[in-house]
Formats: sequence, structure tokens, C-alpha cells
Amino acid sequence: MAHIFPGLYFRRARFCSVARFSILSRGDIPIRPSLRILIADDHTVVRFGLKTILNSQEGWEVIGEAKSGAEALALTIQLEPDVVILDINMPGMNGLDALKAIRERLPATRAVVLTLHASQELVHQIKRFGGKGYVMKSDCDRDLVEAVSAVAAGKTYFTRLPVEMAPAIPAMSVPRPADVGALTASEREAVRNIAQTIRKLL
Repeated sequence: MAHIFPGLYFRRARFCSVARFSILSRGDIPIRPSLRILIADDHTVVRFGLKTILNSQEGWEVIGEAKSGAEALALTIQLEPDVVILDINMPGMNGLDALKAIRERLPATRAVVLTLHASQELVHQIKRFGGKGYVMKSDCDRDLVEAVSAVAAGKTYFTRLPVEMAPAIPAMSVPRPADVGALTASEREAVRNIAQTIRKLL
């Protein structure tokens, strides 16, 4: 039947992707749809590092990359990813403006914001615009996978702020996915090198 109704199978598969963690059955074998992720950052090396970290997770796929907020908005509308990762500081439309526009047009798409500096006001803005979490850029190698896992599951993940600010902004701790530890020694070394490169750019 697949060669007779190809469009039907595409629509069914896309529906399951939008439904995030629903299960598509093929015969007696359950198939979990991949997690589709879009990255937006104006630094090529940062996008490469983020893509390397995310694509190392089983069942995750980076389906697009944007260099600006406007491009992130356009690609999100076109590709309809499950999770968008947005840098705050991008040329033209910044990450917060892109976040607001994306949430207005595609409320089912969840977003994680990358920041250089944490503050209560920034967290309030991210929440007000519909963001489900933020991660410090310097800690992407440590926190990004947990943040994406949390928001994809309908939870929130906000990097813990300094001690004096922590009570006002509680951070949610989520377990690291089981396959994180499955990285080979060379893959872990590559991720560490990428994280060091990112920190040098900040």
C-alpha cells in the first residue's frame, strides 16, 4: 500500500512527530519518532558544536541551522521542529523576539534559550515569551542534553542561578538520558574540545 498512498504515510508519520513521544506501530514493532531539533546561533563553530552534541543522542536529529532570529523563525515555520535552540544575541531579530514570534505561530514547538549571562529579568522574559528553559553557553556540554530532554517531555529546565538568586528561580533537575553514557571515548573527547572552543569565543 505504501506505493499507492505515499502521502498518507507521510502525514501519519509527521503527526506522530508533532505528538512528540507518541508511538507509531509498524506490525508488532513499536517505533518511536525521532526528536527533531533546530539550532539558531550566528557562530558557525558554535552551531557545529551544538549539532555534534545533539546528534550524538540516539533518536535525535538536527534538521536545520539558522544564523539569525529571522532565519530561525522562517525555518521553524517551514520545518516544524519539536525543539528550537535559540541564542539570545543574534543579528537583526534577537533570540527573545524570535522566541516570541515562534511561540505565537507554532505553540507546540518548545524552545531552549542559550545565554551568556544569567539574570532574574532574563528568566522572566524567557518565561513570558513562552520559553521552556535556558542553558548557559559555557555549560552546553554539561547541560544541553538534559535541557532538551526536559522540554521535549513537556517539562522546564532553567540553569541554576548563583546562590543568592536561586530561591527566586528554582531549577528543575531531570535525569540524564541513559544513552549519554554510551558515547565512545573519542566522542566524549570531541565534545570536550568543542565545548572548550565555544568558551574561547565567549
